[in-house]
Amino acid sequence: MMATIAIGVAAAASVVSVATIAVAAPVTAARTGLFATWHGAQAAAGFPLLRPTRTYGLVRASEVIVARCEISKKKAAKRNVIGEYGLTPAANLTISQNNSNGQCTRTSKGKFLGKYHVDGVTASLTGDCGSKDLPSCLSKKIFLFLAWRKGGVYYQASSYGESRGVLVSFARGLVRV
Repeated sequence: MMATIAIGVAAAASVVSVATIAVAAPVTAARTGLFATWHGAQAAAGFPLLRPTRTYGLVRASEVIVARCEISKKKAAKRNVIGEYGLTPAANLTISQNNSNGQCTRTSKGKFLGKYHVDGVTASLTGDCGSKDLPSCLSKKIFLFLAWRKGGVYYQASSYGESRGVLVSFARGLVRV
């Protein structure tokens, strides 16, 4: 009977110590939500971010968004960070970056429009244009997407109502937070 009590006390003590360890451990998991600053978003996301230096007169449309990377269960622990600029549907610039090293959302393939150098790597520009029921690829009234990978992070700068040159310059003007 004494052995049973000793085992029971030892088991209870180890449960208490595990609970204490779990409570005392610092929280290092990435968080999601809206953040007023890029620094706050970076701390929540848990990986280094880029922020724009030029927004071509477009003001930030909302706080910086930190969300889960939802494309697959495998990537659900990864974070997607989005900064949007432009308060009207006529023009906008957006930077999306995630630590999954790939897309976090499914997008249509789009039409390939060229390659550009951004942040020391090659980026691919695509547009929703040039096919049935879509505007010409020369129009400013199209969605443009400039995507690249660097250091395990996938970046996508996008625009609507802006020229290719503005989008590429926006992406080239990104700096570390």
